[in-house]
Amino acid sequence: MSKLQHQLKSAAIFSMLIVGFLSSIQNAMALDAPGEGRRAWLKYNCYGCHGMRAAGGMGPKLAGKGEDVLEAVFHGEGGGMPSYNKYGITSTDAYNLTRYLNLINLKKPPQNNTGEPYFMHWWEATPSK
Repeated sequence: MSKLQHQLKSAAIFSMLIVGFLSSIQNAMALDAPGEGRRAWLKYNCYGCHGMRAAGGMGPKLAGKGEDVLEAVFHGEGGGMPSYNKYGITSTDAYNLTRYLNLINLKKPPQNNTGEPYFMHWWEATPSK
């Protein structure tokens, strides 16, 4: 392989890496706060106790009660709710979670908001389903 071919191949690989990196940054920033809250809801398995749309189950109903969950998320509650600090939840995750919970079951979404997100594939940068 000539020096020129090697340089062209290296440049092509570098270009693909840069494009991939920029694309991942754009995709990671694609969701608004309620969307990222939905991602946290699924990622931390909140629906396992509170139901898929926070209507309650083994745990209480949380739909529309976003700010009420912050202390329980970080410190746990005596009867079953664990502290999610040990699972790595961040203050940003918690804020986004409150935004998501406040959108659930609203008949009319707030201004400048598209309404409740429904995706399930939380692990994708921009969830497809």
